[in-house]
Amino acid sequence: MKALIISLFVLTYSPLSHGKDLVIGVENIDYQPISSIKSGEYAGYARELLDHFAKEYNHNITYRPLPIVRLFQELVDQEIDLKFPDNPNWGGKFKKESAISYSQSTLSYIDGIMVPTDKLGQTKLKTLGIVRGFTPYAVIDEVNQGAIKVKEFNSIKTLISIFLNRNDVEGIYFNVAIASYTMRSLGIDDEMIAFDPSLPHINGDYFLSTVKHTDIIKEFDEFLKNNASFVEKLKGKYGLD
Repeated sequence: MKALIISLFVLTYSPLSHGKDLVIGVENIDYQPISSIKSGEYAGYARELLDHFAKEYNHNITYRPLPIVRLFQELVDQEIDLKFPDNPNWGGKFKKESAISYSQSTLSYIDGIMVPTDKLGQTKLKTLGIVRGFTPYAVIDEVNQGAIKVKEFNSIKTLISIFLNRNDVEGIYFNVAIASYTMRSLGIDDEMIAFDPSLPHINGDYFLSTVKHTDIIKEFDEFLKNNASFVEKLKGKYGLD
């Protein structure tokens, strides 16, 4: 009888017994190798990580690609179950008093300013290029005060191409690893543009977030802890280690 009770307990509380249908809002931009939308399908490091989690806990995930700004609104309006990526410092004007729960870190990053290599350490920013929808948090005070003007572009590829061929901006603000990956994919020499650590930059982390599914966040944290080796290998697979 005791063995039967234990078996029933395991069955009742095992991950496989309470899978859910979940909608995860994701950014509809090319953010390779972390994520991208290919033929309407979400792909990259984030997809593989979240799929592995869903399989282990028997969840059925639907990925909903949305513009960055709209993603924040749908999160707080609970039109999506979870959002990835997210960070407590992002989207403050949308989140306001919303009680948002965040997972442990899935990946660390640097958001910084890329400049021509011959300008490293000597660039005085007046105009900064960013991808539409992104906020240059590292220099947000200067932007708000009008000391730095921002020009938006539709994609990181367009931003880099224009930066190389025109004098519209003195620097570009983006995830450093992704900017470098994009340059390589375009056949651009890494020595033409480089991250300038002397300029303001941010070291941060990507999290999974939710308003209404704190139980899923707890499961995801458990997954990250129990699968730390897998996560590190996955980062290596995508060149993010």
